Amino acid sequence: MEPNSSNNAEAERLMMHRCIITSIIESETVYVECLYVMEKYMNAIKATLSTSQPVITEEEFSTIFYKISELHELHKNFLEGLKNAVASWEEPLSVGIHFKKMAENINIYGAFLHNYGRATDAVRRRCGTSQSFAHLTRQISCHGQPMSLDDLLHKPVARVQKNALVLHDLIKYTPASHPDHAMLTDALNMTQHFLDEFNIIQTKSMFPNADRAQRRLVKNSFIVELSDGHRKLRHLFLFNDVIACAKYKASGRDKFTFELKWFIPLPDIVVVEEDSAGAGAADARETSPANIVALKSQASTVRDQILAEERAASDDKKKLLGGRGAAEKQRKKLAELEGQLVLASPNLMFRVGARAPGGSTALQRQHIFFLSSEYERTQWIDSIHALQASSAPPAGSNTISMLELQAWVTACRSYLQTDMGSYLLRSGRDDSLLLGDLQLHIGGMTAPLDTAADYYIVVEVDSYGHYFRKAKSKLVCRSAQPRWNESFTLDLEGSQNLRLLLYEDAARPVLRGKCAIKLSREWVSESASGGVGRTVLLGGGSLPLRLRLLPPERSARRVPNAKPGVLFGAKITHVAKREKRNIPFIISACVREVERRGIHEVGIYRVSGSASDLNRLKKSFETNAYEAEQLLKEVDIHSVTGVLKLYLRELPEALFTDALYPELLRAWGSTQGAGTSVDSGPAHTRRHALLKCYAQLPDLNKNCIDFLLNHFVKVNQHEGENKMSLHNLATVFGPTLLRPASAGASSKQRTDLLAAGTVDAMAQAGILYCLLQQRQLAAQLSSHHRAPAL
Repeated sequence: MEPNSSNNAEAERLMMHRCIITSIIESETVYVECLYVMEKYMNAIKATLSTSQPVITEEEFSTIFYKISELHELHKNFLEGLKNAVASWEEPLSVGIHFKKMAENINIYGAFLHNYGRATDAVRRRCGTSQSFAHLTRQISCHGQPMSLDDLLHKPVARVQKNALVLHDLIKYTPASHPDHAMLTDALNMTQHFLDEFNIIQTKSMFPNADRAQRRLVKNSFIVELSDGHRKLRHLFLFNDVIACAKYKASGRDKFTFELKWFIPLPDIVVVEEDSAGAGAADARETSPANIVALKSQASTVRDQILAEERAASDDKKKLLGGRGAAEKQRKKLAELEGQLVLASPNLMFRVGARAPGGSTALQRQHIFFLSSEYERTQWIDSIHALQASSAPPAGSNTISMLELQAWVTACRSYLQTDMGSYLLRSGRDDSLLLGDLQLHIGGMTAPLDTAADYYIVVEVDSYGHYFRKAKSKLVCRSAQPRWNESFTLDLEGSQNLRLLLYEDAARPVLRGKCAIKLSREWVSESASGGVGRTVLLGGGSLPLRLRLLPPERSARRVPNAKPGVLFGAKITHVAKREKRNIPFIISACVREVERRGIHEVGIYRVSGSASDLNRLKKSFETNAYEAEQLLKEVDIHSVTGVLKLYLRELPEALFTDALYPELLRAWGSTQGAGTSVDSGPAHTRRHALLKCYAQLPDLNKNCIDFLLNHFVKVNQHEGENKMSLHNLATVFGPTLLRPASAGASSKQRTDLLAAGTVDAMAQAGILYCLLQQRQLAAQLSSHHRAPAL
């Protein structure tokens, strides 16, 4: 009996497998016929473009029939492949390769969907101005049935949502041992990823008994709303008949539900463009905007404290047991800061209004949201316009009630996987995340796009789970093969991916392409050769890029700022003259802060600060010294030391000056075999030679070096706690204070410096070490009133 049962089950599976494929072929035949009719209709209209009386303009033609030919070709080949497989009657029936090819080309659907709202808008506008075109769009026959152009354009929109369901059914009747199983699974994963990108959620999955023609959830995400001058965390739901906004309501430990706040029926939704915001600008003002720099700095300090406590506790289990209360308190504080950062970080405005009754152009009310990603904002706008253009809302949508919508929103709670990510600074566990600067150069398209239009590029970088817009090309190129040739420096803060968005600059910007690149630590080592070359596919064209990754702690080579500001990259003489100080304020302020709260910190001057804090401090010192001084008190102490090292490194000339560098090297090298004792004969000779060079320094340089040497000696006095020996301090600051700017050297000098390589770095550290020893001895003798001059 068991063998017979097994045979029966296998026969039933084979029959179901073949039935599903037969059903797909029937459905595809109908769909391909619709695409054929649309392409035939398209070609007829195209023929009029070269006449004296074209039905529509070339621009309208390109917009309305965008990607139709590609879709027809794709599905025609898919259908032929399935028919050939079935006609062979071979077992096992193999169709996986055809589904995988279809999934691999699903980007064609992406391009179509991005353009869909624009296409239907163009049809509607032309119908309003041309009775002959309006008549033509209603006289299309498909399968013997009259069909409008709007109906045909909606076919691909409806089709793409069925792909995942078809693949689910097919995989169900395809055993894991079948050759198709792996390919079908790959196809499903690619299709599902595509649907997730477009936030297309199947109503069937959420509400099994719901009628497909009734309400369905099209898009949703958490979002920040500006309400009465304050940012509030919300969840926005776009159904096919209404947009609804709900707030998060706690319902137990780490649990929440949604409480509906307001809704707007689909026909009444107005997306308010930035340029026309006008009267609502006053409403966009925040009562008390958060200081993101301060929040991130506080979060960094709290996280560092938690990590330090965890490290200490791992060495002492008793501390772990005794310190749990304090650690829990710190974690709660970190969670509070995280919540504030979730609200404060997004800064791209997205406005939705409700149309006033009676056909007035005025808005009854307006809602203001903030997003961090240009792509996400585009998706919301396109989704709303596409829904409004596609078809009439479901029956009964004119009588939407708060009670009914609340039930739908509540039902969504159990289905959605809400992940708000993290806006916090790095931790020791975030090894895969990158920090520092990414230098990006965007060239020009090497392969042309489908049509000539006004194109520009938006660059986004992710940060701890969120994408943020970082740059936008200055040029808007009108060409099918645009060339931007622009360079950007993007700050990375917990980043893994770079995203490029290609937009067509029209009345409403249209997203024409998107691609993502995974960032790699390996690019740091390749940066010396000018960066890493990559070519990406974007909107149907090929775009060459050049990327160069610089970590927060750059190499110690002197790289003067290409565009010196009033402080960083400026000559120290100019800074001192402007500030009327013997020592630039940034040096004295940072040293003062280190001596106030960082002198006991383990690894002070050796541990890197956060990239964001360094960037904020740098901008602050350039623009507002008072603000910078306040910011120094808030940021992590390693960011304070980082900005001091950065300033010294970006000086166009080292403090020991380029002119004196060869003499210092000679003084150091003349007694290379000498011992390290300051009292030994050869070492005394070396010290004397170095002090002779030191005496030749300009007064301003000498003042700054004296100030720093005294500070380093103070730091070394706490070596038992901070682990910073004179040798460690010399290793960190030797190249920074001594290495000359190669740009000012002759060709032969540059060659000599490069050839010296590691020897130079050792010499620079050795010179500073010798001077630090002398200063330390001077400090010790000073306490006995016998201080020799340095």
